[in-house]
Amino acid sequence: MKVCPRCSELYPDDAALCPKDDATLRTVLDPLIGKTVGGRFRLIQRLGTGGMSSVYLARHVLIDRLMAIKTLRRDLARDPVQRDRFLREARAVNRINHENIVEISDFGETDDGLVYLVMEYVPGDPLLKALADGPMPVLRALDIAEQCANALGRAHQMGVIHRDLKPENILIVQRKERRDFVKLLDFGIAKILDAPSLTGSQQIFGTPGYIAPEYIQSTDIDGRSDLYSLGCILYELITGALPFDYEYPGDLLVKHVTEPPIRPSLRYPEIEPSVEEFLLRCLEKDPENRFRDAFHFNAELRALRERLGPGDSWGGLDERHGVPRSGERALSQGILGSLARAIEHAQDADKGAPESSGMRPMTTPYGVDFPRDTLPDGLPRLSSEVAPLAPDDDLHIPTPPALDGDLVAHAVEAAPPEEAEPTPVQVNRDGLVGARRWRQRYDAIRVALDDLEARETSPAEVEHAMAFAARTLEELEESVASSQAYQEAVEALHDRARDFRSTLGRAMDQVAGRLSEQRGHFDSLVARRNSLRARREVARVKLKRGVGTEGEADALLWELAAVEEELRGAGLRCDELESQLAELTAELDGHNEAFETERAQLVRVLDAQMLQLESTANALRRPLEDVEAHIRGAWPSRPPGPLDALQESPPAGGGTSNG
Repeated sequence: MKVCPRCSELYPDDAALCPKDDATLRTVLDPLIGKTVGGRFRLIQRLGTGGMSSVYLARHVLIDRLMAIKTLRRDLARDPVQRDRFLREARAVNRINHENIVEISDFGETDDGLVYLVMEYVPGDPLLKALADGPMPVLRALDIAEQCANALGRAHQMGVIHRDLKPENILIVQRKERRDFVKLLDFGIAKILDAPSLTGSQQIFGTPGYIAPEYIQSTDIDGRSDLYSLGCILYELITGALPFDYEYPGDLLVKHVTEPPIRPSLRYPEIEPSVEEFLLRCLEKDPENRFRDAFHFNAELRALRERLGPGDSWGGLDERHGVPRSGERALSQGILGSLARAIEHAQDADKGAPESSGMRPMTTPYGVDFPRDTLPDGLPRLSSEVAPLAPDDDLHIPTPPALDGDLVAHAVEAAPPEEAEPTPVQVNRDGLVGARRWRQRYDAIRVALDDLEARETSPAEVEHAMAFAARTLEELEESVASSQAYQEAVEALHDRARDFRSTLGRAMDQVAGRLSEQRGHFDSLVARRNSLRARREVARVKLKRGVGTEGEADALLWELAAVEEELRGAGLRCDELESQLAELTAELDGHNEAFETERAQLVRVLDAQMLQLESTANALRRPLEDVEAHIRGAWPSRPPGPLDALQESPPAGGGTSNG
């Protein structure tokens, strides 16, 4: 099978050029290319393959929309625990609906066991690419971090923790209104590899440069673990390096647990003390000493940005992109040289290491999974196995070659060769299953057959074939109209659900933000109460010894009573906000259940119609080809007509993933 790199149509192996656009066809080596998943998503290009999944560019055959399809590795899909967790996490992310999170719009399992989820296709660059340019202006880095925290705040409310936040999972999209619009990838997907069968082998799935200490120690994980990872990313954006130096990538895992981070001022001497303090708080070993939650993170970040003032700019369309600050270019080059050497040492050291789980890192921004082995001292060690590049004659979107470790040596990655740049995919404008082209072909054959019959009578089987084709084509066109109507209903429901989730989500963000602020106030009152209790106890001891006064003890008692009263009020306000948030969450859950039930009913009908459509379209091919062959054989010298101006018949539908 071959595919056109421009229009994505499929052709037989003996075809060389696409008749639609004269593009040179490419051989398809991936057996899923050309298949239709879920009855509606035709896989047209492989974007990357990772340890647990592969990602494809797909076209929605009903609405000509490009999507990204992630498929779970077949052996993992056969494990009910892995499969159910994958689908459960997809369902959870589907409900988040935040502008800074890549949307998951569909998910499911095909009859032959292919487990998949459907994501919006975002043609942006991973933050990894920006890091290759060296340190960025502080306020630009803070703007990116704020958007990430906005997304994290919404996700954490919904009970979804990322667990593998890193530059590869942060897409930067250029929009008219702002230069750096953030989209986070792979929310919650790392969780699916946390099953008992895997954790028992002490494997860790995360990225050493950005992983929280509690994850390495297998202690309780919550949203503050994501904030630690975000702190590592922000540290790297501002200084051009990770918070820890290392000789081997596995050293990072040890240092996250045992060593304080290198002070940012040692990497970037001009850094403002307030920025350094903010970064170091993000990187506290104990989650209790970090920011309470993403809302607290952003509140402090905004206050920090106000203190810094407008001396730096960020997010503007006219700002020069990626130009290092004075003195930073040499710093960046020195850091990158060290990192490159560290990667080289790690590769040499890992050549004789025991084989890992065999999972390969993905080399595309649509998800990167890095399995870890176990070091002799019980701490995890990185696997050295990397994914092979896609074959030269297989369609792929080129990405920088995978490096061992956590991909910290971003700028040493070689740029893809110029000829490897992908041709932009042009969506098919011929309608569902090529219905318009089938109509054009039928009409052209009918005209040519009428001209031939003016000269001689056609055999009865030719007329029978045309009559069958006419009925089948009419059935096809009616079915297409019905399927498109159902798809419009699905799209309308999706838009309604997205608008509702977005509106209610913003309300939840507001309540959660106030709750975070109130909890901070409550915590400060608790600290003040505890301090007063300690001071009062000292005053009582002094009074017993005759060195204190009753006035001092009484004053502390009255102050303590006032603080405890204020504390009770703060607790009641926290309870009230928690109740409001619970009510909003329950309302969202109820509507989500209703949306998903209604959507499942529509999709069941639509899937059945799509299967029937493909069968009907394939039934048209043989009779029309037979009649056309009869015309060309009976009248080889006929004058040129509409039939000769037509392209070939619409290609076969490619089947489903079961085919």
